[in-house]
Amino acid sequence: MKKKSVWLVLSCLMVAALLLASCGPAEEEEEEEVVTPAEEEVVTEEEVVEEEGEMVKLVLEKLDGTVIEKLVEKPKYGGRLTLALGEDVRGFDSAYEGHWMTHTLNLTNEGMTRGDWARGPAGTGEASWLIHGTNFIGIGLEVGTTAESWEMPDEETIIYHIRQGVHFHDKPPVNGREMNADDVVFSMKRVYEIPGSYLGITYPEGDRPWSITAPDKWTVVLKCPPHNIGPLLHSTSGNIPILPPEMVEKWGDVQDWRTSCGTGPFELVDYVPMSSVTFERFPNYWGTDPLHPENHLPYLDDMKWLVIPDNSTRISALRTGKIDRAGVGWEDAGDLMKTNPDLKYIRHLSTISWNLHMRIDKPELPFADIRVRRALAMAINNKEIKDYLYEGNAEVLTHPAMPVTEFMDMYVPLEELPESTREMYEYHPDKAKQLLVEAGYPDGFKTKVLCPAGSADTLSLVKDYWEEIGVELELQVREVPVWYSMGYRRQYDEIIFHYQPNDNVFKFGAFRPGNPLNLSFIDDQRCIETYQKVTENIGWDDAKVRQILREIYPYVLDQCWSIQLPTSYGYVMWWPWVKAYHGESSVGYFHDYNYPIWIWIDQELRKEMGY
Repeated sequence: MKKKSVWLVLSCLMVAALLLASCGPAEEEEEEEVVTPAEEEVVTEEEVVEEEGEMVKLVLEKLDGTVIEKLVEKPKYGGRLTLALGEDVRGFDSAYEGHWMTHTLNLTNEGMTRGDWARGPAGTGEASWLIHGTNFIGIGLEVGTTAESWEMPDEETIIYHIRQGVHFHDKPPVNGREMNADDVVFSMKRVYEIPGSYLGITYPEGDRPWSITAPDKWTVVLKCPPHNIGPLLHSTSGNIPILPPEMVEKWGDVQDWRTSCGTGPFELVDYVPMSSVTFERFPNYWGTDPLHPENHLPYLDDMKWLVIPDNSTRISALRTGKIDRAGVGWEDAGDLMKTNPDLKYIRHLSTISWNLHMRIDKPELPFADIRVRRALAMAINNKEIKDYLYEGNAEVLTHPAMPVTEFMDMYVPLEELPESTREMYEYHPDKAKQLLVEAGYPDGFKTKVLCPAGSADTLSLVKDYWEEIGVELELQVREVPVWYSMGYRRQYDEIIFHYQPNDNVFKFGAFRPGNPLNLSFIDDQRCIETYQKVTENIGWDDAKVRQILREIYPYVLDQCWSIQLPTSYGYVMWWPWVKAYHGESSVGYFHDYNYPIWIWIDQELRKEMGY
C-alpha cells in the first residue's frame, strides 16, 4: 500500500483544547477534615550530602516514605530560553478564554496550587508532567503557590490559607504591593460572575460556590453546594489566576497584554501578534527551587516565544539552535536524531485519542445494537494501522485513561481485559460478518462519518476495512472550524470522528449525559452512578476515586460506545544546554508552558557547541 501521512490528522490537535468539559452534580456526605500542606519538602539543606565540582548529590524522600539519591548539576542564573508556538496566543484573560488557552498566565500569574515539579522526573519521578487535564490535589502531587495550605472542615466548606510575602509585579497602579485574601476573593468571584465566562458556563448557579469571603487578610472561605465541593476544590485551586483588582478597575478587564500583572515568576513585557511573546524575570518572586531551597526562582533572565505556524520552519529553527526546545512528530524526530545527534529527547503518548463515536440514541440506526458496534471494531486491523501508518510509534489502547505514571493505578492493559473486550481491538473480520448477520444485517449497510479536513487518509483505511464486511462508509469531510462547530452542536447524523482527552479522567466526561465529550449520546445508569461516586469522594478520598474509575473502565470499553484508533507517540526534543529539564509540558492542571520556572541555561555549554 502507498504510505499515508498521519500528521495531517494531527493538525487538528491544536483545536482539541477548545472543547469544554463540565462537572455534574453529586452528593457529598464525608465529614472528615482534610488538611494539606502547600509545599512538602522533598529535600532539606542537611540532605545535600556531597558536592563534586558543579554536581550536587541530593537525598529525596518519596510520598511512600522511601528514599532515593540523585546527582544533579548545580543551577546557574542567567540566559534566555526561546520556544516556538504553533499558533498565536489566544488570550490574556482566563475569564473570557478557557484557562488552557491563556498560556502566558501560567508564567505571569498564579492560582492556589500547581503541580509539584520535584515529584516529577527532575526529582522523585512520581509524576511524568506530560499530561495536562488532571488536578492531583488529593494525592500529594500538588503544592501551594498563593495558598500555603487548604482544608475542607465539612461538606460545605473549603478554606484556603493564603501565603504571606507574595508580591504583585511592580507595575502601576499596583506598584508591587503584597497580595492578600481580598485579591483572591476578587479573582474567584470575577470568573464565576462575568456573563459568558468559562467557569460561569461550566458551573451554573446551583453548582458554583454559594459564597466566597475573606474573614481576615490571610484566609479565604468558600461555601459550596455539598454535591459539588470536590470538583470546586479542583477548579478553584488550579484554574483561577489571581489578579490585582486595580488593573481591572482601571481597564475594565485584562484582555490586553499590557494589563498583565500577577505574582508569577515572569513579567510579560512585549507581545507582537503572530510574531512573538517576551517575558522577563520578576526579581521579587517569592518562590524557591524545591531541590535547591537556598535558590530563588526563576533562573532565567528572560524568555521569548516565537510564533511559527509552519511545522518545517519550526523543525529548522530547532535544528539550527534558534529555538531551544520543540515538540515534534515521530517522523521528524527520526530525521533530527540523525542530523543533530546532540539533541536530547523523550518519546511520549499523545494525551488524546481519535475515536469513531457512533450515535446510540437513535434506535433506527444499526449502532443501537451492541453486536454491530462490536463488529465494526473487530473489522479494523489496529496492528496494521500501528505498524503501517505509524511505523510502530503508537499504542492501541489509551482510552479512557492513558498509560502514564500518574494513571497506572487506573489504567487497565489489554491483556487484563475480558476476552470479549480484547477481541474488539484485534482483527476478526469473519466474526464481524457473523455478528452483522446475527444483528439482522447480512448484506451490511451504509453509513457516514463527519470528520475534519486532514483525517481522510486515516479514515480511508477504516473505509477499506469496513467494506470487507459489507459496510459502506461515506466520509463527510469539513474544514476544522465547521467540523468542530457541528460536533459541539451535535449536528451529525450517525458517526463523528473526534478526539477524547484521556488525561482528564476525573470528569468522566465521555460517559455522562449532557457532557460535551459524550459524543455517542450515552445514557447509562451505571455510568451515572459512577460519576456520582466520583464527585462524592473527590477531595476526600482520591485513592477511592481511582479505584472506582479502574473498576468501571472494563465495563465502558466492553460496551464499545466508540471505537478508538491507535494513539501516536510524539517527541519532545531539546538542546543539552537546557538544564533541569526532562520533557515536562504541564506541571499541574492545564499549566502548559510553566516548566521554565525551574529550568536554567548553561550558557558556557551553548557557546562551546557553537550556538
